[in-house]
Amino acid sequence: MIEKKLFIVGVGPGDPELITVKAVNALVKSDFIFYPDVYGGKNKIAYDIIKSAVKFAGEQDFAEEKLIPLEVEMKRSRGRNKDLYKENAVKIIEKLKEGVCSYVTLGDPMFYSTYWGLHNAIQEILKTNGHNFSISIINGVSSFHYSLGLIGEPYVIKNSSVLISVPVKKDFAEIENEIKFIAGKFPKPQVIVFMKAGSYVKGILRAFKESCGKELEEGRLRLYLIEKSMLIDDFAEKEELNFDYFSILIGVFV
Repeated sequence: MIEKKLFIVGVGPGDPELITVKAVNALVKSDFIFYPDVYGGKNKIAYDIIKSAVKFAGEQDFAEEKLIPLEVEMKRSRGRNKDLYKENAVKIIEKLKEGVCSYVTLGDPMFYSTYWGLHNAIQEILKTNGHNFSISIINGVSSFHYSLGLIGEPYVIKNSSVLISVPVKKDFAEIENEIKFIAGKFPKPQVIVFMKAGSYVKGILRAFKESCGKELEEGRLRLYLIEKSMLIDDFAEKEELNFDYFSILIGVFV
């Protein structure tokens, strides 16, 4: 009898060495591995990590046909994701009839990942058609934790407050209120993390300067930007603020 099992596998923030042993084991035992195909195949990070992971596990003859891309819209959305998630859920459920499957997502599947839409679509199909299979979540290293490691300072310590925010579709007043909220906590350090900062970097910087200008001048507020898994130096001084959608901006009150 074919085992009907679906692994939801987080593979970390982009560094192929940050995938967990549990994740590698799930990929190796999978008959089919689905991965998000973003921007028409131009973003191949998940694909490359899968290939690296199975090679590390000693699977030199890993069949390429096991890897199945699933189209997902992200920044350049045309409003198709609801239909795409439904189509992708159907593809996965069909392959589960043939063997164990994995769906790979960057970072952690339960933390701002492409899995949320897929999860909803799968659950809807299960309610309607009564398919029966188990789902196992395998957590990955989140970009938030990875970013703090790049900074190299243990800011999140006992009595610290941390606010994680996504500025997408938030206006200036809401962003500024979030900054003021975390700045008013005591004792220090306090941390605010803006995920998916991208095109909002300029507005976030303005909010910091207008609400916490004195702290910036006196060095009691430190700002960090992580883009494409790298710490960007002097980003606040650049004239052209054009950053990747997945950029992470971290403000620390010390």
